[in-house]
Amino acid sequence: MAKTVFRRATARDAQQLASVAARISVDGGKASGLPPHLTAAEVVGRMRSYRRRGAWFICRIDRQTAGFAALEPVPDEKKVAALGVWVLPSFRRHGVGTQLALMALEFARGKEYRKVRGRIPAGNEMALSFFSSIGALVPRVGGDLRYELPL
Repeated sequence: MAKTVFRRATARDAQQLASVAARISVDGGKASGLPPHLTAAEVVGRMRSYRRRGAWFICRIDRQTAGFAALEPVPDEKKVAALGVWVLPSFRRHGVGTQLALMALEFARGKEYRKVRGRIPAGNEMALSFFSSIGALVPRVGGDLRYELPL
């Protein structure tokens, strides 16, 4: 039986997070919504920039990183956070993304955010389906989609 661990990520996880981000970015291109060539140093820098108002969450299955979520404070909007969830293709459709999103949403509630939002790049129908399934409202804005979850 596979050993599955979901937890808040730390700077020690940065290399694994960057590696998964790179694999997803290569597979999904711009539709992945990830910055190209995200490095471990950039992951750590982002984590530190949150000042306890944001966090990354990681899922490991049998010592392999399956996916992650990032909840980031939105500058100039104190009660709003941005949420992204990324899961490697071989681990999709098994609840990994849902569990990561639920962890991030619980963290957001604990930080007294009022809503979580994000962007779904054009062409990422899988992300549209995923965010709709967790209750996000998804209006179209230009070519991209924007989602919002009231907390």
